[in-house]
Amino acid sequence: MKRIALFFLLLATGTASALGPHEIALVVNGASPDSVRVGEAYARLRQVPSRNVVRIRLPGGTYRENVRMSRQDFGKTIWDPVNRLIRERGIEPQILAWVYSIDFPTTINSTPRLSLQGITFLRNADAPDNETIKHGRYISTLYAGGDLLGSSYSPQTLDRQREWLGDEMPLPSMMLGFAGKRGNTVEAILAALERGVRSDGMSPRGTVYFVKSKGIRSRCREWQFPPAQQELKILGVSAEVLTEFPAGRKDVLGLMMGQAVVKGIEKNHYLPGCMAEHLTSSAGNFRVKSQTKLTEWIGAGATTSAGTVVEPYAFWTKFPSARYFVHYAAGCTVIESYFQSIRSPLEILLVGDPLACPWAPRGRVVMHGLEGSVLHRLCRIRADVQSDTNGGIERYTYLIDGQEVSRGRFLDLDPAKLAPGKHALRVVAYRSGLVRNQLFAETMIEVPASDGRGEKNE
Repeated sequence: MKRIALFFLLLATGTASALGPHEIALVVNGASPDSVRVGEAYARLRQVPSRNVVRIRLPGGTYRENVRMSRQDFGKTIWDPVNRLIRERGIEPQILAWVYSIDFPTTINSTPRLSLQGITFLRNADAPDNETIKHGRYISTLYAGGDLLGSSYSPQTLDRQREWLGDEMPLPSMMLGFAGKRGNTVEAILAALERGVRSDGMSPRGTVYFVKSKGIRSRCREWQFPPAQQELKILGVSAEVLTEFPAGRKDVLGLMMGQAVVKGIEKNHYLPGCMAEHLTSSAGNFRVKSQTKLTEWIGAGATTSAGTVVEPYAFWTKFPSARYFVHYAAGCTVIESYFQSIRSPLEILLVGDPLACPWAPRGRVVMHGLEGSVLHRLCRIRADVQSDTNGGIERYTYLIDGQEVSRGRFLDLDPAKLAPGKHALRVVAYRSGLVRNQLFAETMIEVPASDGRGEKNE
């Protein structure tokens, strides 16, 4: 019994989240050492299974100066090879989103021009006509409302949305950062990712600031602020609607405004998990000098930010709505909050930690039944959840080396069905509800080699 107790202490546990690390494809540009470095760091921070890390080589290099790629090259050098590797590794059914490391193009020269997130969202299918995109009339199937055009929908996680949408499910994505001209240093990007991890489960006591100002950039969205403020109040999150930039604040949990040039960004303290953005034409267009770039928020301490890569005009539908923070405070991750709050996400560039989840419930899952790290015989594994929060567990999923192998609370683990060597065994517990938060635990097991007579060496 002492041996088993010690073994449990060696289990690696994951914080409760919504979208899980086994449900993303982490795409790395192998032609860039920095892309590899950031991707590997993120995989460690988020415990992304190695099977889910997809390395490709972009012939255009790092895309730090020329941030654009043709539609044809996107299909040939990114879309097709990444999907092929995902299928070959047997993880296609479990992938809900892509996460790009750094040194990828931000803009795709299709007709009309789209962001990297936009073309990925469409699964490389033909985009709507130019007028539909230009005027922000495209409606995402993941959009959860909260506008003048219809009802709002309750926050929910991507796996829930896929259950409703089936084959019509789009493919959300984010970039971990931008390190090109007018971007952030690799160190600043890594710091932002670390802040995202630190934010998990904090239930932070900061304030979301909505800033109203003169000009169309503010007017086109400020009507969203009071309703979102009321929803956040119900969720126990403080929000203020101001008429000037809140410089010098130490409790910035989120910041949403509309302004071309923002001064005083660096004077605030941004709490881990903070999303800040400023709805303007060129926040995500790094080819031009004008206007404040989204990367300035990251450099100042925000965990995530957003901006369009082409001229969006004053259409609020192309930017995160104020309900972003409602989804976030309900327990969704950054990427889930973005895509539920952006009605027309085809020109948006999203950067930062997609899996940050400050309002994730705390808890842990443990596995019983293993008699040590070396697997000599068939054993039955049972998963249990220990949590201080209410709410049942809807399902359990077991993965070996990142690939789903079984669903249910129990797993019959047979060494005869595994190749000799070391394997990562992970169990994921999914909570019930529309926001299906999850917990996971992982440990390494070893299957001894055969002695040549069909028996395992002891």
